[in-house]
Amino acid sequence: MASFGQEYIDGFAKSIASRSPKTLRAYLGNVHRFVDWLATQPGGHPFTPSQITETAISSYLNYLKKEGRAPSTRRQALAAIRRFCRWSINEGHLNRNPATEIVRPTVVNLAPRELTANQRYVLKNRAEAEQSPRQAAIFSLGYWAGLRVSEVAQLKVADCQINQRSGQIVISDGKGGKSRTIDLHNEVRRTLYTYLHKTPPASREARDPASDYAFTSQRAGWLRQQERPDHLSVRGIEYLWTKLKKHARVDEYELIHDIRFHDLRHDFAHRAREAGWTLEEIAVYLGHQTQDGAPAIMTTARYTLPSRKQLKRKLKDLQG
Repeated sequence: MASFGQEYIDGFAKSIASRSPKTLRAYLGNVHRFVDWLATQPGGHPFTPSQITETAISSYLNYLKKEGRAPSTRRQALAAIRRFCRWSINEGHLNRNPATEIVRPTVVNLAPRELTANQRYVLKNRAEAEQSPRQAAIFSLGYWAGLRVSEVAQLKVADCQINQRSGQIVISDGKGGKSRTIDLHNEVRRTLYTYLHKTPPASREARDPASDYAFTSQRAGWLRQQERPDHLSVRGIEYLWTKLKKHARVDEYELIHDIRFHDLRHDFAHRAREAGWTLEEIAVYLGHQTQDGAPAIMTTARYTLPSRKQLKRKLKDLQG
């Protein structure tokens, strides 16, 4: 990374430090690239946030377009610049956000991943075959509750109200800082209850009892000494997910090798829609909400877009 405007970028980084590592890298990478590009323009060096104008942002997005960058890449760049400008306003470096009037590049919506019946069978079978209470609980939270991987990582024991008959959890700091309370499907309740209350303390998978989190890092004690969160990281969960898939037989692996943990969330939305849930119900359950708490139907609609496979089936029923 170049050092142009590094003091400003470091300050911005501190303001978003609570974000997931993936989000943090995306924001900082996009801001670095924008600042580096700005330094090549007349009057762009040395960098200060006051140099960010609508003209500069529009020119940068046009530059990315000429470079052949996809609309989704340009949207991500604009989102990061907007966030950096909001921070600059809070710090007194800018009076207004020049990115708010910039139109986001259009991205053609593609249907999110919907798993096939065979893929669902293999994944559920592999999660059970692992004979790992922790792995079973993590899988269930994605498959049966549609949680984001970051929400699984940051789930706290105090937010799990679970017994042998019913269960609910509170997502206290979801995406965008939003919170929600959801009731649990029996499969989630059962696996999470087993993990939290029936895993022997001496087991390698047992959570650190001194932690507030449901899923704890192997370095939980050391992390607490460093005054850092001691939960299992997003990267740690993704490692366990990769490990679960690699334990599959060759014919099974062919079916599931490219399925991400986040695809479980997309598939949950498809299954809920097929079960008769309304878009509003899916939005509330998955935490798709606007800043004022209303269901963000447009986001949920993207999650439940019909796939080509679904439309192909519908063609067979088309009457002349």
